[in-house]
Amino acid sequence: MKKIVKIVLLAFLFSIFATACNANAENEVFDVDFVKNSGELDLEGVEIVYEIGIAPEVLGTPTCLGYDIDTQFGDLAVQRLKDVQQKLNCTLDIKYTDNYYSCRNFVAASASGAFFCDVISGISDMWADVARLGMLVGLSELEEYIDYRNEAKWGYRNMLEVIYYEDDLYGIVPLLWPEISVSFGCPIVVNEDLIATYGHTDPRDYLENGEWTWDKFKEVLELYYVQEGGQTKYYSMTCSPATFGDMFLLSNGSHYAVKNDKGEYEYGFFTPEAIKAMTVGLEIFEGTLAHTFDKTTEPVDALIDGTTVMGSLYSESIIGLNGRISKEMDNFGILSWPTGPDVEPGYKFGFLHNIERCISFSRMSKYPEATAAVISAIYEPFESYDDLDDILELMSHNYFFDPRDSKVFYDMFFAADYTYFHYQLYDQMHYWVTYNKSVTEYVEAYSEIVEESFDEYVLPSMRGIEAVWGE
Repeated sequence: MKKIVKIVLLAFLFSIFATACNANAENEVFDVDFVKNSGELDLEGVEIVYEIGIAPEVLGTPTCLGYDIDTQFGDLAVQRLKDVQQKLNCTLDIKYTDNYYSCRNFVAASASGAFFCDVISGISDMWADVARLGMLVGLSELEEYIDYRNEAKWGYRNMLEVIYYEDDLYGIVPLLWPEISVSFGCPIVVNEDLIATYGHTDPRDYLENGEWTWDKFKEVLELYYVQEGGQTKYYSMTCSPATFGDMFLLSNGSHYAVKNDKGEYEYGFFTPEAIKAMTVGLEIFEGTLAHTFDKTTEPVDALIDGTTVMGSLYSESIIGLNGRISKEMDNFGILSWPTGPDVEPGYKFGFLHNIERCISFSRMSKYPEATAAVISAIYEPFESYDDLDDILELMSHNYFFDPRDSKVFYDMFFAADYTYFHYQLYDQMHYWVTYNKSVTEYVEAYSEIVEESFDEYVLPSMRGIEAVWGE
C-alpha cells in the first residue's frame, strides 16, 4: 500500500510540476550573459540562494557550510565565501534548515511552480525522487561551468549511484572537503589495548600482509574470545545481525547490480559469489562461532567499555561531531572486513545509505549556470588540503593513531555501495542472517520481490551511469 501511495503521490506532483513549468516557460531564463574578462567570470551582482539541510541536532549551532564557526575549517569556509563573492561579483544568500523540512519545502515549492532556491544541499536519497520528478537540472547541462566528471572532487559514481537517473547525474558531493562529506558503514574498530594485553598480533598486520581472509577471521574470533568463571569477559566482536549481514554479503565481491554473460544487468546478491558469502557467513555468525559475537550491545559502548576486541559501526561514530570513538578511546585501530576467495587480497568495500552533503541544482532557478560556477568555486579544495594525501595526513593527526587507519577508512568509503535504503531493497542485504532457513530457501523466497524493485529503482540508476560515462 505504501508503495502505491508513493507512486500516486509522485505522479501527482509530477503533473503539477510539469503544468507549473509550462505556465512559467516564458519567464524562465536559463542562460545568463556573463561578462568574461581574461577568462574570468563576472556574474554582475546576481544573487544565488543556497539552501543547506543539516541534522536537527546541530541546527542552531553556528556553522559555515557545515563546519563549526571559529574552527580551522570553519574559518577557511568563511573566507572562501568572501573570496568567491568578491571574485565572481555575486551575492550568496545561504539558509540552514532541518534536513527533513528542507527537502519537503523544496518539493512543495517546486511542484507549485514557486522559486525556493537555486541550489540545495542535503541527504542524497531525498534528491533521487526529486530528480525523477524533473525538478533538478542534470549536470550534463552545466558541464561548461562545473566539471562534474572529476570524481576525485565531486564523488565517485558508486557513491552517487542513487542520484544518477536514466540519462544524467543530478547531484554531487564535495569529496575533498575534509570530514563533512564522509558517512558510510561499517569499518571494524579494534581495541588495540586488549590486543596488546593478550600479546596478539595486531590484526592490521594481517590486512597489510594480504592475510585478512574469512579463514583468518575465524581464527581470531576463536582467539579473542575470553571467558572467566563461566562468564564472558571479552567478546571477539560486537555487531548487529544487520551489520554483519550487510558487510559479509559484500566481502566476496558482490554488488547490487552486475552484468551477466548477455551484457544485461541483474540483481547481484543472488550470484554464486554472494551465495558463497551468505553460506559461510551463516556458519560463522549462527554456527560454532556464534558465542564469540555480542549481537545486542551498541558497538560504541562495548569498545569504550572494553568488553569487546572488535566492533563494527558507522563512520560518524568514529569521527566528526558524534565521533565518540576518536574522542573517548585512547588506542584503537581501523580494519576493513575480511574477504572471500573470489576477490584479491586487501579488497576494500563498504556501504552507504546516503551522502550527507549531496548538492543539486533547482530547475526553477533562473541562473543555473551562474549557480554551477559559484558552487564549483566554493568547493575548490582548501589550500594545503588539495589532494587525498593531505587529507589522510590530517585524519591521521586529528583522529587516528596509525596512518594505515586513515588509508583503510577512506578506501572503504571510496568503494562503498549505495544500498537503495528507502527503495524496499536494503533489507534484503541482511535478511539472510535472521531468516532461520537455508540460503537456498531464502533466495527462492525473495527472488520475485527483489526483481520488481530492482527493475524499478536500480536499473534507472545503471542507465544513468552508462549515459554519463558510456560504460
